[in-house]
Amino acid sequence: MSPRTRSGASCRPQFGTSQTPQEIGAAASFICVKEIRSLESRRVKIAILGVGRLGAFHAKVLRELPGVDELRINDADAGRAAALAKTLGAKHAPSIDAALAGADAAVIVTPTGTHAELIRRALDEGLAVFCEKPIALDLESTRRVVDHVDKTKGRVQIGFQRRFDAGFQEARRRVRGGHLGTVYSFHMTSRDALPPPDAYIETSGGQFVDQLIHDFDVTRWMFDEVDEVYATGSTLGFPQYAKWGDVATSGAVLTLRGGTVGLLDAARHNEAGYDIHVEIYGAKDAIAIGLDPRTPMSSVERDGPKMKDPAYPTFFVRFDAAYRAELAHFLRFARGEAENACTVRDGMEALRIALAARRSLKEHRPVAVKDIA
Repeated sequence: MSPRTRSGASCRPQFGTSQTPQEIGAAASFICVKEIRSLESRRVKIAILGVGRLGAFHAKVLRELPGVDELRINDADAGRAAALAKTLGAKHAPSIDAALAGADAAVIVTPTGTHAELIRRALDEGLAVFCEKPIALDLESTRRVVDHVDKTKGRVQIGFQRRFDAGFQEARRRVRGGHLGTVYSFHMTSRDALPPPDAYIETSGGQFVDQLIHDFDVTRWMFDEVDEVYATGSTLGFPQYAKWGDVATSGAVLTLRGGTVGLLDAARHNEAGYDIHVEIYGAKDAIAIGLDPRTPMSSVERDGPKMKDPAYPTFFVRFDAAYRAELAHFLRFARGEAENACTVRDGMEALRIALAARRSLKEHRPVAVKDIA
């Protein structure tokens, strides 16, 4: 994308529901759509900041996407960044400034505590931004980013990859299309195969902010806004989590604005495999997401379905196609060819629910989401 094309672009606020396949019926949010004066130059220069496990995966996907003219890789571990750049035929950027200078877009996969400042820096350079969830660990820092996006008319897509998973999209289509009738309840399960290192847990923001925030986002995207949360949890098997005010196993009951009740459960340790599945119960039908031959579960019934064949080992395998679709969409968004599939306001509202759950856990009571201000 040439400098001339970028300087000839403008953004406008759009309120109401978006009409992209990922966003039909979603809550009203600020959507910034880039209008391109010239469509002749479509190739873009992308800076990726942070190439740990997920960042390295994103870098490989971006390198494979048609239309990416140049990929610049920066990481706090310069050796890691240089090695990956060499492997992928990308450019090693020794500093964040070097990565952002002259780029068209930035992909941020750094530790959460750095997200807000990096988003602001990229926006001030006029770049489109993709940032992994969450924007920040607290609501005030998140709100400042939202305000900055509004002020600069910036383009920021937040990384909630389940919105791009084929099963989640089909379930949303059926829910929003009324195929299930009134949706009375749903049950979401999120279980890691193996827990992350304690050093990660210490700075993650806790299970609700780090792990279940995906489920909170999907709840808003698929069903309705959340009015109230009641959460509980345990450090069983991982007593060290207590010193960080965190839990290893948790459950949350959500009461949605329209009366639907959701039950969410999460675990850091499930050696059967990586398990993400959803059950949705409506008046006319009941459907499931993520129940397939690789679901890490075994039926004890003699004629039960065969699963765990083999089980999903990691989120990379379970959501490989979703991650790829998410980044491909971001590239179209950066070019001005698509609307924003997940806005900073969506990220802020998912965090608000997570913070309500965390307060509920601490205070042993239901918490109204509106009270998290």
